Amino acid sequence: MANTFLTPTVIGREALMILENELILSNLVHRGHTKEFTGAQSGDTITVRGPASFTAQEFTSSISVQDATESSVSLVLEKHFDVSFAVTAKDLTLELQEFSNQLIRPAVVALAQGLDAYVHEKYIEIPNSYGTAGDPPDSLADLAGVDKTMNDLKIPMGRDRFAVVDSQAKADMLGISAVAQADQRGDGGQALQEASMGRVMGIDWFMSQNVKTHTLGTLTNGSAMAALVNNASVAVGDKTLAVDATSLSGTVVAGDTFTVAGDTQQYTITSGTTASGNAATLSFLPAAKVAWADNAAVTFVVDGVATDTYVSNLALHKNCITLAIVPLELPSGASRAQYIGDRNLGIRVVHDYNITTKTDTISLDFLAGAKCQHPELGVRILG
Repeated sequence: MANTFLTPTVIGREALMILENELILSNLVHRGHTKEFTGAQSGDTITVRGPASFTAQEFTSSISVQDATESSVSLVLEKHFDVSFAVTAKDLTLELQEFSNQLIRPAVVALAQGLDAYVHEKYIEIPNSYGTAGDPPDSLADLAGVDKTMNDLKIPMGRDRFAVVDSQAKADMLGISAVAQADQRGDGGQALQEASMGRVMGIDWFMSQNVKTHTLGTLTNGSAMAALVNNASVAVGDKTLAVDATSLSGTVVAGDTFTVAGDTQQYTITSGTTASGNAATLSFLPAAKVAWADNAAVTFVVDGVATDTYVSNLALHKNCITLAIVPLELPSGASRAQYIGDRNLGIRVVHDYNITTKTDTISLDFLAGAKCQHPELGVRILG
């Protein structure tokens, strides 16, 4: 006889608890308020509210009351993550803990891995970087360099600074006594506890299996991944750049980063393109900070001739990336379906019976979108 306590609500509460415990990067970034978006579908664009901002003013004789100006970000619900699995009559007689260990936990772990991997993909929107490709941080000086870079970029200090690195960087960093002896933060779930490497240089450090490796484009002027500004075509605020060179060929891809002579800002390519006729037009962010002179050197942060890949570890402020998990509508005949949400995280459970095949299926899913809301609050740590 089926266990009458294994309802979609019970399964959903168990699944949501496991999901929050298994997330790493998705637990560290800002999760926007999304309850009002019930009924949204994959591909929809929503606007998510962010923290309010204020301006410090000098007091003279009276105060000036400011309105709370909330930031907002429009993001696309790009991912509909789903794990559906068949259950037998025997499975449905199990107690909750056993059912969870055998079926719910493996399914939710897969969902958590998928969500974290998706959020890590947003590294391509972050223009600033520190370090050397192929050389993960392995000294106290390296960690101090990450801290200095964040400070120079005026990234807010405090408990909302964190870094997420891959397994090689973790292995190298554990050779640093300050890291090996650091107390774990571990306050946001089981995965965060196990991933934590402690707080060093005012940054909470974590390891994730989902850190991305960036493969650079093949753009070359014959000797390096570089080009020249064409005809001084870029003014302050522009987001496209025409480049040329004597012998320019190859491609740039989203996530390649570059600098321009006379400008200290780093920029990231937002869409790929292929050089043609010794010229190319690059789309980039942030908007140009200064006007660029004719024939100013455009130098990519990593030379694609020397190395064509690097690990994109991340050092971020919480508000750098916004993640939204949107409540999904319940299907018709919703007596065997439920959406369970808490703290802007949620999961839908649908229990269906197919009369044709006489089988039960349980489906766990959620709809998600993420965007780098404040790219200036992040740094790629090259590895």
